[in-house]
Amino acid sequence: MVNQDTTATNGTYKRSTKEQELFLQLLYNYPDGVISLIDKQYNFIYTGGELHERLAANPAELIGNKMYPKFPENVRCVIQAQLEKVFAGGRISAFELHDLVKSEFYIMDAFPLRDSEDAIAYAGVVIRNISHLKKAEGELRISLKKERELSELKSRFITMASHEFSTPLTTVLSSVQLLKSYTKLDSHEKIDKHIERIVAAVNHLTDILNDFLRVGNMQEGNISCSPVLFNIKDHIATIIAEFKNEENRGQLISYKHSGKELVVLDPLLLKHITTNVLSNAIKFSTKKTTIEIKTKWINGRLVLSVKDHGIGIPPEYSKHLFEQFYRASNAMNIQGTGLGLHLVSKYVELMNGTIHYKSELEKGTEFVIGFRQNKD
Repeated sequence: MVNQDTTATNGTYKRSTKEQELFLQLLYNYPDGVISLIDKQYNFIYTGGELHERLAANPAELIGNKMYPKFPENVRCVIQAQLEKVFAGGRISAFELHDLVKSEFYIMDAFPLRDSEDAIAYAGVVIRNISHLKKAEGELRISLKKERELSELKSRFITMASHEFSTPLTTVLSSVQLLKSYTKLDSHEKIDKHIERIVAAVNHLTDILNDFLRVGNMQEGNISCSPVLFNIKDHIATIIAEFKNEENRGQLISYKHSGKELVVLDPLLLKHITTNVLSNAIKFSTKKTTIEIKTKWINGRLVLSVKDHGIGIPPEYSKHLFEQFYRASNAMNIQGTGLGLHLVSKYVELMNGTIHYKSELEKGTEFVIGFRQNKD
């Protein structure tokens, strides 16, 4: 309940008691916004706070006049609409005021104040600057998001590791056990077969560990780009030659180049990119299909494309395609760590290139990677 013991003098209210002086000092020194008492005509009875000073308003000159004259008009309208509810007996709590001060956040609490006859005569209004809380909230949201992402990453890693490590390890174990039983001289062919299986399984495990090592080096900034001049046509042909054994599955790797052949890029990073994308094209394609590789010059850019006619990528996985350990649902039964395309995207980024793809289920996928080059 408020007992107004003031008289109007020259458009302001005369303060008559020591308590009122102390109260006004409290208002004037409110550090984080504004505290106000407002009548039903939306005039200030009392007001003060740091926000008035920021808006170049003198609280002593505001008393007895319309509320918040320095606020933007749209904000004043919003406050008045809320105070109508207060004068009807309601309370306003933590109501956000937008556009009050650029890049800052304020909230308003308002409540009815009654006179000696218990009638609502005034509204108490507290406007607070909560920018620091919003900042802390934003930082907390980012931390929680990163924590969730890390948890999902760990989960995907565990799923991948349990699957990818168990298969080659089982192969090694079973082959070694079988080797123990081959003691006859005519068992050389069988022994050689199992040794090949062991070698293939160990190589697969080595590839997985190398992927882990590359990701770690990338995150620690230990991989750099070292461009040199080399022949792109010869370089890609050499990489393809390493995949010739894949043609035993009946797959054909077709390569075409158009335009000038000398480029300035990092040949090792380009090899990693090409090898990963080509490996995927082979893995996710059926037998007796053709993998098409092209390199060409287009408007001062070297463009590398790898196209397969395989299982394709489900549209819902497109936004996750370059994430670590992420694999589409239709690829779960095919060997892979889910790191290849993540590394490809990072290598392309390191070389200031671009990468995009188009895919259709059961019809294939094409990756297109571009690098800016100096024009002729």
